[in-house]
Amino acid sequence: MQQAQVESEKEKLTQLEEYAEQYRSEKNLIGLNAFLSTNYQHFVDRLGQAIVQQKQQIARVEQQSNFVRHQWIKARGKTESMDWLKKKHLTSEELVESKKEQAQSDEFAMQRFLILKNT
Repeated sequence: MQQAQVESEKEKLTQLEEYAEQYRSEKNLIGLNAFLSTNYQHFVDRLGQAIVQQKQQIARVEQQSNFVRHQWIKARGKTESMDWLKKKHLTSEELVESKKEQAQSDEFAMQRFLILKNT
């Protein structure tokens, strides 16, 4: 989700840059009087400011995305650690249960042997 936002912001920047370039190119193609040329230049300057602001927005969104990704990796590591501990505990319990069952089986076999031997 964060990466999609980064890509969206980059797309906005690309559009702004293309728009600004288009206006710069058109200025050379059309003849403007001094007043219109000044207004035109102010507009192009505002586009330049918008581009700078968009680059700052991309930097903020990328920083936020990196933070979220780092938090996710950290949380995933904790989850994996807990899963490992849980598995280890279950394996330990299974081993204890297996030994208990083996002891019961051995005891039962010994009792049968003694019963059969005494008869």
